[in-house]
Amino acid sequence: MTGLAGHGGVVAAYARCADAPVARGDQVDGRTVTGFTFDPAPVSGAPGDRLLVAGDHTLTRPPDRTVPSAADSSVRIIRSGPSPVDSLEGDTVTAAPPRLRAGYERVVVAMGDGGRFVTALLDALAARHHTTWLVGGAVRDLLHDGSEARVNDLDFTGTAGPGELTELADDRRLRRHGLGDVVCRVSPQLVWSVRPEESPVSRLIEYRPLALEEFAFPAYGGDLATDAATRDLTVNALYYDHRRDTTADPTGLGRAHLAATPRVMAVGYEGDDPVAQARVVFRCLKFRLRWPEAEIGGAVEWIGALPADFADRIPADGWPRVNAAREMCVPVRDRGARESALAGELGPAAASLVKAIQERTG
Repeated sequence: MTGLAGHGGVVAAYARCADAPVARGDQVDGRTVTGFTFDPAPVSGAPGDRLLVAGDHTLTRPPDRTVPSAADSSVRIIRSGPSPVDSLEGDTVTAAPPRLRAGYERVVVAMGDGGRFVTALLDALAARHHTTWLVGGAVRDLLHDGSEARVNDLDFTGTAGPGELTELADDRRLRRHGLGDVVCRVSPQLVWSVRPEESPVSRLIEYRPLALEEFAFPAYGGDLATDAATRDLTVNALYYDHRRDTTADPTGLGRAHLAATPRVMAVGYEGDDPVAQARVVFRCLKFRLRWPEAEIGGAVEWIGALPADFADRIPADGWPRVNAAREMCVPVRDRGARESALAGELGPAAASLVKAIQERTG
């Protein structure tokens, strides 16, 4: 960040180069790129990242169209698309405070071989001109608690797809740090995770590419503003780019809500997927338990706007994901009466959701 002054200088640091990876808004052989997806079981070819172009919004499954390499001279690429930060304004992208970089590096070093693997993976992505951000709880806690922060998970987002990440993780040159073989997984929601083969529970990182919710299937390739609108709370929609040592607050509220006394619990999610909405409700319950002193007016307002039949709109195949959210967010000791009471404080939709899941799980 040395020599970069003001929002304009920070944003300029994200300017796309001549051999940047293909992005949304580019032209590939005369067709406009509208996004990307991942196909785990293609009709032909190997599983991997797929290119979406104008006209693909009518598709019900990923097309059989691979993403061209930036170095592929047989494909004509016109890089007319913006960078992921171009739509952000004001002071939403700024130089990071020193404690954030120091805290992040302390966490990575403490991971030992796993941390060296994560660093090598991020370096390999940067060498391909991808941008990667740490996002979510780690950024929130490092910004708020500094050296005292207890970071349990490293969650990332960025411009690379899960197929390319698996390709890099499988490269033995990346694993020269003594970690050994790794196991990669891509969830149906395109969350890519990696763990050491010999340690099934030791997840190194999770990575969900910048979200894009315009297709009938999970897609990626959006910008930071689009991605932030798929996150739960404003304080969890804060992004840190270690390579450029910058932070981004796309909602314009996350930093202020985190620094407030008491801190503010407000929802940033803007989608209408009932499963995702239910997961957000349980995230609100989690932080209501963790931060009993927090100002919850923003969360109450968002939950109050949910439809009265909210729980009834959750499809049968969505309840396992909702139940998983409850398992992660509400400790066993707090389920039952305490869970119901806190849900009642958040609003009728939260109360009805908790009642429905209690009835389902007995």
